[in-house]
Amino acid sequence: MRILLIMLLLSGLLPIARAQSHVVSAKEFINMIDSMGLKFEMPGNYQESAVIENDDLFYSFAMKHKNSDFEVRYSIFPIKQKLAEYELCKVTPGCAMVHPNNLFQAIAQANVLNMTAGKGASIGPFPKDAVKAEFNADVGGSAFFEFNCDFGKGYKYGQMVVLQKNAVAEVIITFMSNDKSKHSELMFEAFHSLTFK
Repeated sequence: MRILLIMLLLSGLLPIARAQSHVVSAKEFINMIDSMGLKFEMPGNYQESAVIENDDLFYSFAMKHKNSDFEVRYSIFPIKQKLAEYELCKVTPGCAMVHPNNLFQAIAQANVLNMTAGKGASIGPFPKDAVKAEFNADVGGSAFFEFNCDFGKGYKYGQMVVLQKNAVAEVIITFMSNDKSKHSELMFEAFHSLTFK
């Protein structure tokens, strides 16, 4: 189950989780992602939550619903540096590397497997026109699953929205809850909080 994830980590396409357990403010997050070609607007019913150290999925920012048991976590993976490495690899004898824009499905599937301890979940693709209009992304998809990992500790259900804008970044937004019947309703308010410029 972790073979693909290990391969992605070793290739540098997924950063290894950093040791941190502190609250990142929305302002800090906005400042961090601005130069990466992303924008964020925190919904009114949310407040910042702690970024918790884990070995499953690095994330930069988290927010919780003020009145419900619902959390949203944001993982950002810039592609720009990987494109430079890819171009260098093309002219380096013996070097082989997959184009960073072509790793969307592998990264999405690896993270779903990691969240579910190998059980997996179907990743439903977003229509290209809709993902462009709503997120200014080139490709996107979503998977709903039950957590079986440290990342999901304290929550039963997860919905991972994965977005990519070619040559800019991969984004994983994880919506976390304990009540399946309210999950979609609570997710709606924060669904478009992070978009590409």
